[in-house]
This record gives sequence, structure tokens and C-alpha cells, in this order.
Amino acid sequence: MKRISDPIQTTELCYYGCGQEANFINGSKNLMCCKSSNSCPENRNKNRAGVKNSGRDYINTYNNLPQETKDKMSWTRGLTKETDARVGRPKRIGIRWGSSLTGHTDETKKKLSVLRTNWLKVPENRKNLGRHKKSWMEQTFEIYLTENNIEGYESEIHFWNDELRKNYYVDFVFEDKKLIIELDGNQHRNTVEQDTIRDNWFKTKSYTVIRLTHEEFKKRYFSGQGFLDILGR
Repeated sequence: MKRISDPIQTTELCYYGCGQEANFINGSKNLMCCKSSNSCPENRNKNRAGVKNSGRDYINTYNNLPQETKDKMSWTRGLTKETDARVGRPKRIGIRWGSSLTGHTDETKKKLSVLRTNWLKVPENRKNLGRHKKSWMEQTFEIYLTENNIEGYESEIHFWNDELRKNYYVDFVFEDKKLIIELDGNQHRNTVEQDTIRDNWFKTKSYTVIRLTHEEFKKRYFSGQGFLDILGR
């Protein structure tokens, strides 16, 4: 229910019958002692008991209000967002990370990409994307890099493909080497075409993309061959 947060000056009592002086008016033109009708103790009791207020009660309440109070409630009458900015909906930029990037400058896109990457590093934020939990390969590869004192990499980095309007997230990227390591689980057997388009786009950005399948990763790791050769070590 829409409510008016600015307090009003009145000697009227709360519509819900709690006996307290009303200091607010909600979107249904009810006088309230609190900002929210659900905060009124008497209204909470009515809700628990299943007592409903009729539409006639609302009309009578509004008709009995002082004219000064009615004027405060209808201050927006006749105003439009063109004539008064207060009645316009505030503009929200950057909430949608995909299509909202269209029309931004390259500098802004880079800033949004960095913000998106930092946001994705929080596991809680990746739940709806299916990326909140790292795979066994990703965890094992990160441990391998740590044990071999390999630095200069980042994981879960976000890229925006402006031509295809796609969000890309890479498993590991070594920015100084322009090298991307992708650890492909079995699900990638069904995404060969999409992965090829994605890899070609990264190549236009001067990145080298190396994909390790699940079988190749296990062979390298358990045989002791490791991954130093593909990392240029």
C-alpha cells in the first residue's frame, strides 16, 4: 500500500481506532498514527482477527477530514513530470547489467564491467546465475596455482560483448599475458558452437583462450604433468 512518509499536523485520531493522534495519511486516504498501517497496534489486532475495513469507511474518513489535510493530500493534482520534477519517477541507471549498457560511453562500460566483476566475486550474488559454487576443477586449479606460486590471475571476471549484447564470465584470466583459461565440464559438449563464437570474440580483443576438457584436466592433474606448460612456465 502506498503511503506518504512526510508527517502532517492534525488533531484527528488514527483511523484504525488505537486512540493515538494521526500523523500520517496513506494512499487510501486513511489517517494513521504510524507511517505504515501495519505498524498500528490496533490494526495489527484487526488483521489477526480477520476484521476487514469496508470501502464506505474509507470514503467517510476522507470526507470528514479538514480541508487543510485534504489539500496536503492532493498537492500533486494538475502537476506532470514535465512541469514538476518531484512527480516524475527517478531515473535508474546501471540496474540491468545487460541492455542498460547500450548507449553508454566506452569509459562507462569499463566502469560498469569492473563493478559487475566485483559484485560477482561475492558468492551470495552469484546464486541466481548458477555461479555461486566453484566446480571441482576450478577449486583444484586455484590450489595448483597457489602451490606453484603463480600469481597475476583473476577468476570470475566479467566481459561485455557489445556487438552480441552478451555477458561473458571467464574462469581464469592472466591479464598481463592476455591469457584466458576455461575449464569445461561435460555440459560444454552441448555448447560447442556458442563457445566457438565466444572464443573468436576474445581473439578480436587480443586474448588467447585455452580450453581444458574434464578428461584432459584430470589426466594432467593426476599424472603429475600439471599445467605449467600452458601457463608459459
